Amino acid sequence: MPPISGGSSVSGVTVTPEKALKLSAVWSCINLRSGLVSTLPFSLRTADKKSAVNHPLYDILCYAPNADMTPAEFWQAMMTSIDIHGNAFAEIKRKGERIISLEVLDADKVTIKRAQNGAVQYEYNEGDGIRTLNARDVFHLKDFTVDGITGLSPLSYGADILGLQIHANDTTAYDYKNRFKGRDVIVYRGAGQGGTSILTEKQRDETRKWLEKFSAASEAGKTPVLEGGFDLINRAPSLSPIDAQLLESRLFGIEEICRCFGVPPQLIGHTSKSSSWASSYENTVLSFQAFVLVPRLTRIEQAIEHKLLSPAERKILTPKFNTEGLLRASPDKRASFYTSMVQNGIYTRNHVRDLEDLPAVEGGDELTIQLNMGTLNHAAKEPLKD
Repeated sequence: MPPISGGSSVSGVTVTPEKALKLSAVWSCINLRSGLVSTLPFSLRTADKKSAVNHPLYDILCYAPNADMTPAEFWQAMMTSIDIHGNAFAEIKRKGERIISLEVLDADKVTIKRAQNGAVQYEYNEGDGIRTLNARDVFHLKDFTVDGITGLSPLSYGADILGLQIHANDTTAYDYKNRFKGRDVIVYRGAGQGGTSILTEKQRDETRKWLEKFSAASEAGKTPVLEGGFDLINRAPSLSPIDAQLLESRLFGIEEICRCFGVPPQLIGHTSKSSSWASSYENTVLSFQAFVLVPRLTRIEQAIEHKLLSPAERKILTPKFNTEGLLRASPDKRASFYTSMVQNGIYTRNHVRDLEDLPAVEGGDELTIQLNMGTLNHAAKEPLKD
């Protein structure tokens, strides 16, 4: 089954990735979702929670997925492909059994099929021919799926919403472009007594050219001076009921697009019906992280385990995105978090300094707790006092 990159809509607009990305709401949602994932710290950890720096996959996922991309660029390309096509693909290049690179594939050129023996295969159209790849050689990330094989394209299933928004934007743009001719009626009453009220084709063309200068944005609000028997009548109000309804539908379209991508509208700058107070905004960010970001990160981590690690390696290695990277933008929250972790003996001071890109200090590798705190076992051994 090939990935779906777009589709027709009830409005008659064919929604393609290029058209969809021209909508600022779509661009912002995809950029936000992919940007967050691509900038989170990633680690490949051993069973004792240490970085597996000697494993070949560590360098690939943490430093150079391939010869052309940094890890941030690689993950952003993969996440963007998921949000557009519902699927993201990277060819797994090996030297023997060792993985040496992950080459991003254009999802629009990949067709997923199931062979007669039941195995999943990927056909990649390279322009000059089709190359068949086995499932073992493709790192496949998918969005919401009903068959477990192919992810569903947000652009296809949201085509009606996106089509309406594209149509509304186009209508507004052409309205601005043709605002003088569309909002007013020019009536020719004849050039004086005995004149004719019918213009020749040449006169019509010359009149239109002369009136075009009043449709420029720089002429907005100016009153044209008409002569030679022309009258300007039926001037519409500055905001007609139809204009107001169009504006309302465009605002509603932004909220619908955000709903498709699971992004709170205020995170892309749409705050018409939501609070921008710090407390409300903070709760919104936390909700987005819990309900949208964490499920996506979990799927990626499990895909890494499934496709890039051997069965034996899965028992001793764990791929992990560190969401603490989201605290970088909030010094107060970061300081409060570190304080709690150090005072409760979870982080050492040197671990915190490492997270802050500071050098280690002597004695900073010891776990510490507050002196006025004890253990439950110690409290149980103390005799009861009258």
